[in-house]
Amino acid sequence: MIKDILVHLRLGEGPDVAADYAVSLAARFEAHLTAVAVSYEIDIPTVYTEAFSTDFLDAQRAESRRLAAEAVERFGEAARSMEISNEVRTVDGTLGGAAEQIGVMARLYDLAVVGQPDPEKMGSEEVVAEAVLFDSGRPVLLVPLKQSRPFSAQRILVAWDGGRAAARAIAEATPLFAQADLVEAVVVDTGKSKPGALPGADLARHLARHGKQVELRRLVPGSGESVSEVILKEIASRDIDLVVMGGYGHSRLREFVLGGVTRDMLDRMTVPVLLAH
Repeated sequence: MIKDILVHLRLGEGPDVAADYAVSLAARFEAHLTAVAVSYEIDIPTVYTEAFSTDFLDAQRAESRRLAAEAVERFGEAARSMEISNEVRTVDGTLGGAAEQIGVMARLYDLAVVGQPDPEKMGSEEVVAEAVLFDSGRPVLLVPLKQSRPFSAQRILVAWDGGRAAARAIAEATPLFAQADLVEAVVVDTGKSKPGALPGADLARHLARHGKQVELRRLVPGSGESVSEVILKEIASRDIDLVVMGGYGHSRLREFVLGGVTRDMLDRMTVPVLLAH
């Protein structure tokens, strides 16, 4: 069951689509929603500290606190409108330090919700998403910048490659499958199956034992077509609400690096994507 959700609040002007989506998700599951707002500090290497005046640093901290307070107020209005159980937590620190704190915090939540990074603006979403994915042991639900609809899981697509991360994502998504009228398992046949990978038919049988029938589709990329392009086309043609897939990459010396397909989906996602590692 999904009963305890964490959402990272976006700073800056305009709507926070991830927070609004998380509110609708919490309302659907009658879950408690915790919002985390970050007041950022500039991470200045010691050798450059003298180049920044105290007044400048104080002004930067004050502005960051102002933006965090605005994000909290925006979230409060959305939570009150849906009458959900909620609370707010605040984190202070540099981008990397705050992301690490949120990654650890997320270990005690059923799900963490983070917005898609905006490629045109500097933001914290990508670093926070990677920290949750690699450091929490819990799933992260990424919400597209252009998401306008509230939470829905009537039509779910599972991107299945038979690997460990995909299996973990499916286990984490079990409460979402109960909401679905359609669960479609997509196997993108690139001709490079992983050693020890389980075929899609085995996945269909597994989910059938949980009372959920699965439509299995094997898709072959066209010439020059990437795995993510195949998945995105399928999402559009089948009117998919939500994607479940493994989050690939590695964490080395606490520097998080997403794998190619995960990175491409993060950049080009059109519907919310649940990732697990």
